Amino acid sequence: MLSIRGIYTGKEIKPLENVHALPNVRVIITFLDDEADHIEPNTEKWESYAQKTPTEVFLDKCKGWEDTRSPEEIITEIYASRTSAERKVQLF
Repeated sequence: MLSIRGIYTGKEIKPLENVHALPNVRVIITFLDDEADHIEPNTEKWESYAQKTPTEVFLDKCKGWEDTRSPEEIITEIYASRTSAERKVQLF
């Protein structure tokens, strides 16, 4: 079984990687709902998107962490929000 990335142009499916398979084999095509669905094919943005790995696409969507607090303030808040639970559990 082989999986490759590709783009559906509205008329055909174009592989973004070399296909090393015999012709006339059965395939399963899965359409992913991602940014590529909203990019016009054969444009500069489309070419840029096509070169990215799935991890790069994911990180682009996540953006970065934005916060006005210092790391120390964030850590202090995390520790302050923790609660202790007195559980009487025996593991062994």
